Amino acid sequence: MGRLIVVLIPLMLWAKVICDQEGERITCAYLINRSDNAKGLTVRFHWISPNGKDDRVRIFKVPPYYGSVYDYRFLPGRVPGKWRVEVKELETNKTSETTFDINQTTEIFFED
Repeated sequence: MGRLIVVLIPLMLWAKVICDQEGERITCAYLINRSDNAKGLTVRFHWISPNGKDDRVRIFKVPPYYGSVYDYRFLPGRVPGKWRVEVKELETNKTSETTFDINQTTEIFFED
């Protein structure tokens, strides 16, 4: 049991990406341990679509001691299937990623 605790504690300290659907959009947040962000960070969000045609890369500056940064994509018009979001800290090359499924999309959001 003691070895299991030693293994789990370092895993909990790693930054992670969490995605959630909020109405007509998917929001992904990159959560950072504030004490690991004493100098500020530059992170790259890479949205990877199932067919590669709807990928997007955005770069954000995270101020010192901030604990999160987020990006979002609107659902209407997105390709259905398994999406992957990869976030990379450019200073340290640490990478965290997650996946989610978009089952169907509609253009209703863009209609008048």
